[in-house]
Amino acid sequence: MLGNLSISFGRPLWLVLIPLILVPLIAMGRGGLSGMGRGRRALAILLRAGVVTLIVLALAELQSVRRSDRLTTMFLIDASQSIPREQEKAALEYAAEASRARRKDDLAGVVVFGASPRVEVPPAPSELNLLGIESSIDAENTDVAAALKLALASFPEDTARRVVILSDGNENRGSLLEQALAAKALGVQVDVVPIEYRYDREVLVEKVSIPPDVKKGETVNINVVVRASEPAAGSLQVFQKADGHTGVAVGNEKPTRVELKRGINVFTLKQLITEPNFYTFVAEFTPDAGGGDRRAINNVAEGFTHARGKAQVLLIEGTAGEHVELVQALREKEIEVRTLTAPRIDGSGGVGGDPLPTDVAQLRPFDCVILANVPKEAFTESQHQLLASNCHDLGAGLIMLGGRDSFGAGGWMNTPVEKALPVDMQIKALKVQGLGAMVLIMHASEIPEGNYWQKVVAKAAINALSTYDYAGMLHWEGQEAWLFSLRAIGPGRSSMLRAIDRMTPGDMPDFDPSLVKAMNGLNAVRDAMSKHIVIISDGDPTPPTPGVLNRLAQSKITVTSVLTAAHGADPGAQSVMQNIARRTKGRFYNVTNPRALPQIYQKEARTISRPLIFEQEAPWLPRLQSPITEPVMGLDAVPPITGLVLTSLKENELVEAPILSPLPGGQVNPVLAHWTYGLGRSVAFTSDAGRRWAKAWPDWENYAAFWSQVVRWAMRPAEQGELTMTVRREEGRIKVVVDALDKDDQFLNFLQIQGNIVDPDLKAAPLTLSQTAPGRYEATIENADRRGNYFVNLGYRGANKTQGVISSGVSVPYSDEYRELRSNPTTLQTAASLTDGREVTWKTAPDGRIDLARTLDGVDHFRRDPGLVIPRAFRPLWPVLLWSAALLFLGDVAVRRIAVDVGRVRRKLAEGWRKLRGEEPEARTDYLDQLRSRKAEVAEQLDRSRFANQFQDSEAPPPAEGAAAPPASSPAADRPRPDRPAASPSDPGLAPEAPKPEEAGYTSRLLKAKKKVWEEREKDDDKDQGGKK
Repeated sequence: MLGNLSISFGRPLWLVLIPLILVPLIAMGRGGLSGMGRGRRALAILLRAGVVTLIVLALAELQSVRRSDRLTTMFLIDASQSIPREQEKAALEYAAEASRARRKDDLAGVVVFGASPRVEVPPAPSELNLLGIESSIDAENTDVAAALKLALASFPEDTARRVVILSDGNENRGSLLEQALAAKALGVQVDVVPIEYRYDREVLVEKVSIPPDVKKGETVNINVVVRASEPAAGSLQVFQKADGHTGVAVGNEKPTRVELKRGINVFTLKQLITEPNFYTFVAEFTPDAGGGDRRAINNVAEGFTHARGKAQVLLIEGTAGEHVELVQALREKEIEVRTLTAPRIDGSGGVGGDPLPTDVAQLRPFDCVILANVPKEAFTESQHQLLASNCHDLGAGLIMLGGRDSFGAGGWMNTPVEKALPVDMQIKALKVQGLGAMVLIMHASEIPEGNYWQKVVAKAAINALSTYDYAGMLHWEGQEAWLFSLRAIGPGRSSMLRAIDRMTPGDMPDFDPSLVKAMNGLNAVRDAMSKHIVIISDGDPTPPTPGVLNRLAQSKITVTSVLTAAHGADPGAQSVMQNIARRTKGRFYNVTNPRALPQIYQKEARTISRPLIFEQEAPWLPRLQSPITEPVMGLDAVPPITGLVLTSLKENELVEAPILSPLPGGQVNPVLAHWTYGLGRSVAFTSDAGRRWAKAWPDWENYAAFWSQVVRWAMRPAEQGELTMTVRREEGRIKVVVDALDKDDQFLNFLQIQGNIVDPDLKAAPLTLSQTAPGRYEATIENADRRGNYFVNLGYRGANKTQGVISSGVSVPYSDEYRELRSNPTTLQTAASLTDGREVTWKTAPDGRIDLARTLDGVDHFRRDPGLVIPRAFRPLWPVLLWSAALLFLGDVAVRRIAVDVGRVRRKLAEGWRKLRGEEPEARTDYLDQLRSRKAEVAEQLDRSRFANQFQDSEAPPPAEGAAAPPASSPAADRPRPDRPAASPSDPGLAPEAPKPEEAGYTSRLLKAKKKVWEEREKDDDKDQGGKK
């Protein structure tokens, strides 16, 4: 082990191969490499042994192990509503002061939590400086377990880990102890600093209990449950909410004086139900002055009930009195109708009209909602979702009637309501599609959050256009420029919305350049039937010239001007913006409420959607289709119409279209379409109810019968059977219990009961009940902790085709954070004990304030306990080992195949060393020069040898008598030969010295080569002479 670094093996058994392979390898190497020098042979064997050793180490999974001596401490601070603010501040100061005890390399971080956790300060090697909580926290609940889980995921891998929890221990989500066991398994210690408090004289209204279903004229009991920590006195008042209005409950106009004992108190109040409706009863306790009750938010609770009567329908229309004939016809058929008029949109957010429903409770009394020629912008986006959810999740009917402000012409495209209807508002047959083109000009406006609102309104306008419409946007970035050029929306809607998110409009100095650029773009769109510009500004740019406005009017381009804030009160700015709209036949809005902007832009987007309407003076007859469905049962024909809003049927097998229009040709034009959507049903009637396009219908003898059949088909089914449902909330959970009895009070078993539960945020969750006893079915919903009303809607089916629906609900008046009257340190202490952590107790000064210095005295959250798990970082080394083995193998091959001139290498190294030291290198002779010199020496020796031989021949004695005479000389022999070098007479001998043994081989080869050359020359000369003869 070297410091904090050591090694380990994952599979050490492989190491046995090292001696088993190396011993025979070395033995074979000594015998098989005997032709090498001793040094080369030893080096080759060593390299081969290294290759084998490295491969075996890789197989044994050699790894480096580094142990860290650093520690990271994460402080988890409870920021839920149950924590008093002064103690939350003390917790922040505690974490900051405790971080100063860290060592130099230690890290500290902070996680704040409520219903969900957030990393306030990531782990860093620095002290904490916490002036307040900057993260956005949902403080309505406490989930300590989620905070601990996030802290575990935030730790660096190479440090020891500790968590410090500062909380009251009152968790209403998750399980801290379960997560503490996970922390222990990871070697994380948990220190706890319990935040303690106690409300000694607190009163809570626990719940209001009332039968979920009652009848008109019935007197019901309202049971109010009140819990008191100490005896107290005060008054109890019951209020009634219905149709969005709150007032004193009939029969309980005066507060009831009550005396509370310690613990649970139940009070029963009588309530007369005068009219069918959906009622919410609110019970409020008011303590006597000086009673000591410190939290008023938990002094109120509510419950609701449904007083049934005749079937009720809510009709929302765009113009008051426009659908009088329809309302009368439905009432004739004993269908109660309530009418509301939608507000008209202007710069303040709406003018006139009635308040429209904003939550489920306001829609709950109605079995069907009819949207009668009312535009999209009359509702907010949350109300769009409410209308769709009321049908899909609560089983109510939804009907949309046609008109110039309905369906696509009313801007309902790309909304939850369009999704709920059986028709799409995009027309799929292009040949009848009337295209529109719109350019948005965005000018930085001096309103609060101006850039945010510009993005909101731009998106609202783009989403209100159809796929086939053209859209473009101009803004100022040093000059007028296209954010995205004018083009068909098509599949590029999402890219336009992303571009809007990146937009930062500048302060435009002049209206003319932008208006001209927009006009040129619109004039280039030849197939647009309507062309429109919407410009938003505070009115301070240079006014447009009359020439530009005239050209816009001549091009039939309308311009709507939207004046915002700062300069809106300036008569000059207002006059400029009004003049732009007046000269181009557009509209002018003076916006005083920014929240009205999205609805204004949705309304303006509808300006180019008028081609979605088809109408003509000559009436024509719609056609009844086969098969005949329930809404048109008993009808043989329907009266003529003169117009409708163009739509397309959804491609779904549930969609039925019993009435179609033959005009316009080339596509399917539904007049009446319907389908089942979730638990409810929806209907689309694309013509109107009789004022403009269906004038003959109110006089039709089957008018009332037709509309009553359509509405009754769409209405929420009436509850049947003998099922009773109880919904109650316990410890953050909602429990649903259904008791099923038939008419003879016999248990109904083996029913299939399914449905959903809708929370206060209109989010629906599926619900399936399981049978737990004869005739009893139950289900539990976890984490039901949102404040507001929960609605349960169930449908059931029996073996003998018994079926029906049943609904109920429960109210959560306030968060569970306000139910606890004291802290719960026991849970925190258990978590610390499970993980070998420590508990720190707050110390207080004589005046009752927290003494931080005494609290931290002797406390070290960066201590090194014996049980602290020191992390080890493992790094596998097999890649390095294999690469090293490959390199050694190449070295082994090189040593065996290449013989190195050690002397020459030594000389080269010496020369290099002299150069590094700056010395003059030794004079050396080039290798080729040495070779030439040696060659010259050998040639000189050869010449000497030849000369000596000639001299010896001239002094030789004549041959003896009888000896063969020498052959006659040939002509070639008689001719003179080239001079050959003669031996120097001064030489001591005529013959040269015999060459040394090492030089003999080389010299003999040179002699043979020279001799061969002379012989070839002599042959060539003989041939030449023979040719001359």
